[in-house]
Amino acid sequence: MRSNVLFSPFLNLPRPVSGVRIIAGDAAVGQACYDPATFADATTLVEGFGSSAPPVDARARALLRMVWPSTVAQARLQWSRRFTPAADVEDLVASVVGIPPATLRAAVTRSAEASRTRDNDFARAATPMAVLHEAVGFAVRARASSPSGTETVLDELLFWRGLGRERVSLDEVSALVTALTAAAWDATHTAPQPSRSLGWLRVTTQAVVLDGETIPAGEHCLLLVDAAEPADRPARPALQTLRWLSPGSPNGAGATFARLAHDAMRKEPSKTAAA
Repeated sequence: MRSNVLFSPFLNLPRPVSGVRIIAGDAAVGQACYDPATFADATTLVEGFGSSAPPVDARARALLRMVWPSTVAQARLQWSRRFTPAADVEDLVASVVGIPPATLRAAVTRSAEASRTRDNDFARAATPMAVLHEAVGFAVRARASSPSGTETVLDELLFWRGLGRERVSLDEVSALVTALTAAAWDATHTAPQPSRSLGWLRVTTQAVVLDGETIPAGEHCLLLVDAAEPADRPARPALQTLRWLSPGSPNGAGATFARLAHDAMRKEPSKTAAA
């Protein structure tokens, strides 16, 4: 099934974008996303959905990288058995990530309905991610209280989150699963564009100085970087994670999901012919 709903606030912004401050380049964006308390997530613009997802720190990043590998070859080795041909993306997300298809379908429907009630472009753009984060949070807590015994990304995260020296909270697991689900959904529903820029919508919670310029509180900011990280200038870890979890990243988690889904679909005709 194809859907008009995308979860990325950046992809949901109308083009051309207006009324927003542009912060571009790895250095400036790296500084901005290093301070998530000042450059708050765009879901804080959406009323009625509680708190936004917590920032993905080093512990959570390490946990997600362990469960969802950073290369297509590793992900195929670990997860390809879960990618069975399916009619809907919701079924693939359920099989691999672990979010029930009914939960994702309800989030898509609610996102479309709730976005129409928002009175500005920024809140409309961020509404689907806020809806998804709330729905995933309920699903994560339900799975934590009643383990399913299946092998999905969510089950693996719940298993491994408490085995390190520092326990990753259920809120952080919800943030990881939300980000991966959104990246997988958006990358599967959009045509790959290797040269595209990646962007994240943020809002300042207080006045902040960036590159010698004061940005006032309450300013809508669009963080922009190239899709590929420059080999000679590695970005800060927080920006590397944002880039990896962006659906437009050619080597990101979402693109990997889309490739494995496409591989599974291509296998179906040969199975039918063999039968």
